Parts: sequence; C-alpha cells; structure tokens
Amino acid sequence: MGRKQKVLLIILGALAACAYSNCATGRGTGAVVSDLGDGTAEYREIQGDIGEGETALAITGTRIEEGLGELEQSISSSQGIEQEIGDVIQRIRARPVDPTLIEEWRNRRSETGNGGTNSGDGKI
Repeated sequence: MGRKQKVLLIILGALAACAYSNCATGRGTGAVVSDLGDGTAEYREIQGDIGEGETALAITGTRIEEGLGELEQSISSSQGIEQEIGDVIQRIRARPVDPTLIEEWRNRRSETGNGGTNSGDGKI
C-alpha cells in the first residue's frame, strides 16, 4: 500500500468514526459544537418579543370582538327605540284635532306667510 492510499484510508476512517459516533454532529446524545452562541441569545430574545406581540394581538382581538358585540346590541336597541318613536308619532297623528285649532293655524299662516311662526313673538 502506498503512502497516498494510507493517508486516504486514515481520513476515510476518521470521517466514518465521526459520522457513526456522537462527534459534534448533533446526532445521538453528543453536544453540538457551534460558535454562534450570541446568535442563539438574540434568537431567543426575538422569539420572546414575537410571543409578547402575539399575546398583545390576542388581547386586542378579544377587545375588538367585545366592542363589536356591544355595538351590535346598541344598534339593536336603537332600532327598537326608533320603532317606539314611530309608534308614538303614529298615535299622535291618529288623534282627533280640534277644527278651531286648524282654522286658527291656517289664519296665522296666511297672515305671516311662514307657516304660523312669527319672528320673535313666541306665538304660533
């Protein structure tokens, strides 16, 4: 066996020994050799910031949903109030009106020309 063959055999043997042992490959129980220790700390800090941001977004989303629920309730209530106001107006319109009041209103309207409202005297 020549010198080159012996060197090649030793290199291949060393590579095979590393590949099938716990030699800094991360396989098995061996420790991973890395020179990026500072990067790991930075990565963990970024992950923490992301987690905090996700929590804040979840809280904000919950608040928005609660606000939408309250808004929907408010809209439903206002629709009920509008219906009540409409009913009151219909009842007022359905009341009989004294014909003398109608005649008086028409006379004042024709005198003033503005539907019965006078400028500043407080009378209709």
